[in-house]
Amino acid sequence: MSDQFTFTVTNDTEQAITELWVSLDDEDWASFTLSDSGIPSGETVTIAWAEYTNDSPCEWYISAVFEDESESESALFNFCEEPALTIG
Repeated sequence: MSDQFTFTVTNDTEQAITELWVSLDDEDWASFTLSDSGIPSGETVTIAWAEYTNDSPCEWYISAVFEDESESESALFNFCEEPALTIG
């Protein structure tokens, strides 16, 4: 069994994050499964990458959807260099 890679997301906004999306090219997006409460304001959660991404590049675009259905702008993030992401 191979290692499962994880990263943390801290929600430093006033709203809960209800969806978290990633993309290699800023065009084709995949979502992470979050709990029913998403990522509440001020909270930090650990998220695991799907095993099929183990051989993927380190840099991914990431975008969040908030409880009012607004979206963050996508940002390129290097998950190998810093596996702790703060949104907000």
